[in-house]
Amino acid sequence: MSNIVEYNEQKASVNAYPERIVSPPHPGECCLSGMEQVGAVQEDGNWLFVYKRCRTCGYTVRHFLMMSPKALRTMREDILRSMN
Repeated sequence: MSNIVEYNEQKASVNAYPERIVSPPHPGECCLSGMEQVGAVQEDGNWLFVYKRCRTCGYTVRHFLMMSPKALRTMREDILRSMN
């Protein structure tokens, strides 16, 4: 699972999406209400996700949304096949 986020206490927060994001390693109180989506929905393996970044401190996480439609179809096909 590749990740463009670098967690670092010594470096300043940087949003150079889609190449890289430098983030503090820990969230602050500002992150509770200050997170915004960075970029479009992406797929990694079986999961869809977006990067969410705090507008104030720059803390960034991957926010997983759901399994990808392709993965869900595969699971459905496997279940149906096993029922026959």
